[in-house]
Amino acid sequence: VLAAVDERLRPLEPVTVKVDGVEFTARPEETQAFEAAMNALRASDFARAAQLYETLITRFPNSGYVPVALYWQGNAHYAARNYQAAIASYQRLIAKAPQHPRTPEAMLAIANCHLELKDARAARSVLQELVKLHPETEAGATARDRLARMR
Repeated sequence: VLAAVDERLRPLEPVTVKVDGVEFTARPEETQAFEAAMNALRASDFARAAQLYETLITRFPNSGYVPVALYWQGNAHYAARNYQAAIASYQRLIAKAPQHPRTPEAMLAIANCHLELKDARAARSVLQELVKLHPETEAGATARDRLARMR
């Protein structure tokens, strides 16, 4: 009897998940919410994806998925040409998880948003900050190249 109960409860138990090299424990409903948002993004339903990421972030504010959800939410907004909302998502990621592996890419994306908004000064400022904070990353190298071309 206990084995049967154990078997029925197993799908409800938290499991260890690894996303972007970061390991954390997640409940099945967190993983399902994240996957639903990723599926909407893959289907190019950017508005729905952005909303699903926001739902995940609101329902599970302490989830290990939150930093990566903020990153992909920013990408969904960017793809929809909603650059101010994209900047806000990326900035939330940077504030919440400054050491997350996606943070340098988020900074680069913020610079791209500023360029799309025709604000070269803001873009340059973000690129300089990115080079200063994350010089050894691929995003940092890209930022250095862009700064050299902007001069």
